Amino acid sequence: MTTTPSTTSINTDLLPTVRNIDEAREICGDYASVLTVGPDHSEVADFGHRDHKIVTFDDVTSSFGGYRAPTYQHVRDIMEWGVGRTNLLVHCHAGMSRSTSSAWGIAIANGFDPQEAYDLLKRNHPVVAHRAWSPRAELGTYLRRRAFIPNELVLVHLEKYLGLRGGLLRDIAADGAATSD
Repeated sequence: MTTTPSTTSINTDLLPTVRNIDEAREICGDYASVLTVGPDHSEVADFGHRDHKIVTFDDVTSSFGGYRAPTYQHVRDIMEWGVGRTNLLVHCHAGMSRSTSSAWGIAIANGFDPQEAYDLLKRNHPVVAHRAWSPRAELGTYLRRRAFIPNELVLVHLEKYLGLRGGLLRDIAADGAATSD
């Protein structure tokens, strides 16, 4: 009988933190390591962090018109650098897709169950202010958790890298998107 590890026996410092580029710029000094997934070197040169890995690709699922889709090698670089690092900050531009999928893969490789890792990362995702239009032509502000929408191609590569059943991570993400906080 195979059992799934419980996060209660896993060092929670091995669960990465996900933020967008602006938030990461402000708080990167509070983290032991920083992983940039997406933005290029010039966009994060001011971070000045001593333990900073940058893996550049676009938030697309196929390369076209100058956009670079994530490759298996990108994901492998992310995983080989990020796994085992405690107090890790992972960010992309918006903090919703490339960073969430990368942090999720790292958490799984660090011993978290895929569903538990997804739930924990989503629960820890920032709550941000949104503006909404109302029928009375007024704008209102409300708080809402930032979208957590892992890049599907990164998930395909993660399933292969982690030896998971093809579609497992995409199924969890689809189920998570269907439920609201």
